[in-house]
Amino acid sequence: MIHYVDSSFTELCRNPFDNYKPYENNWVLLKLIEKAEFFLHTSGGADSIFNLIITKENKDWRYRVFDFIQYEKTHGNNMIISVNKNDLDDAKRIYGHHSFKDNYLRAYEQKVLMHSTDKDSYNAITKDGILKSWNILNSEHRISENHPIGNLLGDPFDYSDYIMFSNGGVFSEVVVASKQKGYIEMNIDCTYTAGARLYFDCEKIAKDGLLVRDGAHLKVKNQLLIDKYLIWTATPAVLDLQENTTPQLFAEKADTYFKEKFPKFNC
Repeated sequence: MIHYVDSSFTELCRNPFDNYKPYENNWVLLKLIEKAEFFLHTSGGADSIFNLIITKENKDWRYRVFDFIQYEKTHGNNMIISVNKNDLDDAKRIYGHHSFKDNYLRAYEQKVLMHSTDKDSYNAITKDGILKSWNILNSEHRISENHPIGNLLGDPFDYSDYIMFSNGGVFSEVVVASKQKGYIEMNIDCTYTAGARLYFDCEKIAKDGLLVRDGAHLKVKNQLLIDKYLIWTATPAVLDLQENTTPQLFAEKADTYFKEKFPKFNC
């Protein structure tokens, strides 16, 4: 079910559509605002609804709004869409016949997807030749943690069916550092043990119908064959770094090396 409200909506802890009870995990919120210090931001947790905040400074905000709606509708989640009517109508007009599973890259989308992981997981990935979602690894009894790190952010349950990617940058290393520490570690200069950054051909993944957009992330459901889509892997050894480093240093050095080594993926 979708509940449309204007952008002034602020009820994050109690559900006004269910007698002000605490939100259950199958409720999600999308909020569009004019501007902030970020382009988009996700948050949530035990005491709050999972929410995606998008600013209109993000050039693709119109697409993200309806990617979110399509994705969440497919997964049966209850949505609160905190977007003013004029903005919603504008987004709907621009989005047109697009799909959150468009099998091609849109004009603003980058050609590379990147996935970060720790050293032990990377060894398992190279042995299997497959990148797998948390739920698949859990079903195979391949992981020790009881819950994915996304639980601390209040991620919907269905997120665990997906492999999460970025277009580079430091945040994916923050996730690895947080998993190692057992809490959300936002200090990009903290010490952690770097594992591997795997760079994939996003255009191939999209062409094969595997690319999924949820409004905040680019991801692939269940699993991804390494040999078919992998471009390059960065490890501390490849970059001549110590394993005990910082998320900022590892991410920055890896991304710089990739751009120099594979310039055709930069445009």
